[in-house]
Amino acid sequence: MLDQAFTGAEAYRVHLTFPFIAISGSNGKTTVKAMLAHILRKVGRVYEFSGDSDTAAEIARELAAIQTPQDWAVLKIGAAIPGESRTAARLIQPSMAIITNVGEAHLDHYEGIEAIADAKLELLNALSPSGIAILNRDNEYTRLMGLKLAGKVLYYGLSPVSDYFADSIQHLGPEGTAFTIHSRGGEKVSIRMALYSLGDVYNALAAYAAAAELGIPPGIIKNSLETGFTLPEGRGRLHSFPGLHILDDTHDATPQSFYKSTKSLINFRRHAKRLIFVMGKMTEIGGQTRVMHTMMGHYLAGMPIDVAVLVGEYASAAASAIAAATGRRKRVVTCTTVEEACTWLRQNLKAGDVVLVEGGETNDMAAIVRDLVRFGSESGGRSISTNPRINSIVQ
Repeated sequence: MLDQAFTGAEAYRVHLTFPFIAISGSNGKTTVKAMLAHILRKVGRVYEFSGDSDTAAEIARELAAIQTPQDWAVLKIGAAIPGESRTAARLIQPSMAIITNVGEAHLDHYEGIEAIADAKLELLNALSPSGIAILNRDNEYTRLMGLKLAGKVLYYGLSPVSDYFADSIQHLGPEGTAFTIHSRGGEKVSIRMALYSLGDVYNALAAYAAAAELGIPPGIIKNSLETGFTLPEGRGRLHSFPGLHILDDTHDATPQSFYKSTKSLINFRRHAKRLIFVMGKMTEIGGQTRVMHTMMGHYLAGMPIDVAVLVGEYASAAASAIAAATGRRKRVVTCTTVEEACTWLRQNLKAGDVVLVEGGETNDMAAIVRDLVRFGSESGGRSISTNPRINSIVQ
């Protein structure tokens, strides 16, 4: 049953006449929200819901507190609990909805990935007939969602058949990523951003498509993405010091985020003497936890990563898989606690290392990033994680 605060938020929503843009997906929704809000602020007033407001109750509380007039509201909608997406979407009545992807997240609460896809679809079903759905064409689940909608559907991806697509992608290590975005009608824009993964190129595509459909000129979108934007904390942000780069991907740890982060690290191969991958426990994947960690080990065994530092109760499962596949040729360190991992890293880091730290709710992996940043500062380096200009990155 909806509580009184939620009912009050529904009544208040009627008086908010500006459009709401909602973002959902198994991975990337926080980054897309931040990118889109950053673009829209260049031309108008934007209410960006806080990073933690993605459940129906949290959204209702924040919505009821909006006091000043806005041109847009941008928020994300989570689907960790069945029914949440439908309730939140009914409350906000979005005029635009973006679905980034569907993956193996929240399997603790769903019978399978198809059920997760259905939960994301609830947001699209709340769109008005004049609403716009923006979907990732390269994800099989989001691509199929468009076939079920009667309104306007736009796709983004890496294929030229998408309404917005990216090509000429160049991963430049600490210098970020360069790529070209094409939109229907033949217009193209070359962009270079402080991004370090292909997943974030997709996120930039989603934000670009949404801004373009809202009437923002391409030049403003390009300038916004290239200057002043920093990836949200824990979502792939880079900290750089002389001789040391640290990639912070500690927000969560799912199979999808794991593949994204390993590929991000590999993009630094030619800029590093060693690649060090630090991983906590993958969460919310139900009875698949041990199997997924074993699969993670087999995957790491084939990747050009020099050292794997595995933290938590399933570290041994991944370590055993790596050893079985490589004959112990790859360096693997297993740690019971975050503190053990911090100690090992401080004692073993060398000049030229690139370290990526992947998250996990049961281990405070962000503490490892904080410790590494302190270590880099103590070593005489200068963190540039809050400086969004690519050309200021220390080499």
